[in-house]
Amino acid sequence: MCKIQVLLVFVTVVVAACGAAQDDDSLLNYTQTAERQFRDAMDEFEDKDCVSAERLFKRLRKKFPYSRYAVLADLRLADCQYIQGNYAEAAVQYQQFVKVHPTHEDAHYAAYRSGLSYYELMPGDFVVMPPSHEREQASVRDARAALSGFLSKYPDSPWFEKAKKQFQEVENALVRHEMYVAEFYLRHDDKRAAVVRLEGIQNEYPKSTLVPDAMLLQAVTFVEMNNQREAERVLRAIIDLYPDHHQSLRARDFLKHLGREQGGAERGEDG
Repeated sequence: MCKIQVLLVFVTVVVAACGAAQDDDSLLNYTQTAERQFRDAMDEFEDKDCVSAERLFKRLRKKFPYSRYAVLADLRLADCQYIQGNYAEAAVQYQQFVKVHPTHEDAHYAAYRSGLSYYELMPGDFVVMPPSHEREQASVRDARAALSGFLSKYPDSPWFEKAKKQFQEVENALVRHEMYVAEFYLRHDDKRAAVVRLEGIQNEYPKSTLVPDAMLLQAVTFVEMNNQREAERVLRAIIDLYPDHHQSLRARDFLKHLGREQGGAERGEDG
């Protein structure tokens, strides 16, 4: 190989090495700058200044979209929406985070916060407003779906027990609504529609603590429909499925009363 060729090879190697070093420096600088801007945004976030924090998180996400800090910025932006009381927006952003980053270490947190956001949207009980079970239940159903999904996917999450209690509240809220509808039918003397609605409670919300109440109302309605067989079926189901529930005692008393009525009717017919 002549001297000129050797020189060209040497220059090529040096240039390539310099280029690689510059690439490494650029990558390091990219990551360090993203981290620094994330810390600046977090300072504002921790000071509860979500207006400034949102601006910084969005700028970070735009300038450094491929850094791990852009992903964390997405989550903190959802937190900002929640902190500011924008629960509907927060719920959507948390759900989007889980959808885009299902294996992220904070996916369980985002999944829980999505359910919590819908939970916060549930109608409360105020003196000047109708009871919550009479109002729109869309947010309650959204909360149920989100919390149910979280409970099934993240049993080891530190928020699991809290979510389980909130899920129970959500289920009970939906059962109260269904019972309100059934009672509406009863007020309008549509007993058949009422028992169908009450049966639906048992099928849709079997773990709700209010199911025995719905079942007892269903049994009473069957009695009023002169359908003693179905009334007894439901009363015995209460006793078998919920032996420690206070409605179980009432179901036993009801069965005794029905037995006495049936016995009296039979004796009257014989006499």
